[in-house]
Amino acid sequence: MPEPRKSRQTPLELVVLQSLNSRMTLSDQDWKNYFSLAKGFEGEVKFDQLTGKLESECIVINGLLLKIDNHFF
Repeated sequence: MPEPRKSRQTPLELVVLQSLNSRMTLSDQDWKNYFSLAKGFEGEVKFDQLTGKLESECIVINGLLLKIDNHFF
């Protein structure tokens, strides 16, 4: 059986923006960046929870960045 994955860590940039957001009003660009990072991290955590329940033989590839038509997924 494969080794258990390490728990996911909150990205430093997200931690910084969370801290700044609680202390001040972020610029529009910083707010968009914060919101995007927060939603992305939330999705990654949910994905980890779903794949953690898999019982079949499979490989889960974390950290894969796909680029299609100049959009990253």
